[in-house]
Amino acid sequence: MAYNRAMLAGLTIALLICHASCVTAQEETQAEIVAQSNNPLSPLNAVNFNNYYAPTIYGVPGIANTLNIQGVLIPRRRHFDLFHIIRATLPVSTVPVDSVTYESGLGDMVIQDAFRISKLSARAQFGVGPLLVIPTATSTALGAGKWQAGVAAVLVFTLQGGSVIGGAVTWQTSFAGDASRPKTNLSTFQPSVALAIGQSGYYLSSSPIWLFDFENGNYLIPFSIGVGKVMKLGKTIVNVTAEPQFTVFHSGGPTPAVQLFVGLTLQWKKPHRPTAGAPAPA
Repeated sequence: MAYNRAMLAGLTIALLICHASCVTAQEETQAEIVAQSNNPLSPLNAVNFNNYYAPTIYGVPGIANTLNIQGVLIPRRRHFDLFHIIRATLPVSTVPVDSVTYESGLGDMVIQDAFRISKLSARAQFGVGPLLVIPTATSTALGAGKWQAGVAAVLVFTLQGGSVIGGAVTWQTSFAGDASRPKTNLSTFQPSVALAIGQSGYYLSSSPIWLFDFENGNYLIPFSIGVGKVMKLGKTIVNVTAEPQFTVFHSGGPTPAVQLFVGLTLQWKKPHRPTAGAPAPA
């Protein structure tokens, strides 16, 4: 408990120092920074830490916690003019097995490659690409035990003042892996809203993940509203979000009744180094 308080105090002090040192220099472009940071199709390399804490779970006594560690990479364009974004996500989870037993460890790694097929300057942007799930889970309770493949698509609208609204859809199914484990066939939908509050760098957020597990008949639809803050520390864009999420519909095996989502995103602009004869970036 003391360690958690010290870590929270240190993070708070660091954010306050960052805000005090950066707000004056960034005031004129704060809206653009907020919009870039909350746009999943922006050309920003990043490291994301997204934590979901569930104090109450339908069907199983106990709590659950998942920390998604995600790296975002914008590959260099050397031989052809193609913009795509690679995301690799590795969950670190603790889940209840029964009323007294918990399992903790790594979950299945998810890799997505989104190809942006619209100009960066467009108000409406669209991206689509393949999805691969690697069975890296350290326990049967933490992963499906299957290699899975699918597709992901994202649509984003950038509004005036730095606000961003959109949504992402994924679908995946198993094609190999542990023959004794059930097959997978599931989809997710994540509406995403970030409404900028003036030039303050703050924004109202909503980004719940809806789950549709067609193979096992498990469904989860949460609603959420929270607050976030975007600031710059040198060349690093820092985005912090806190968002309670409440389940409004669920069906099937254990799903969270309520969750607290806390996110920390560190982003860096990718320098453009055009090659001879290559067209200018969109």
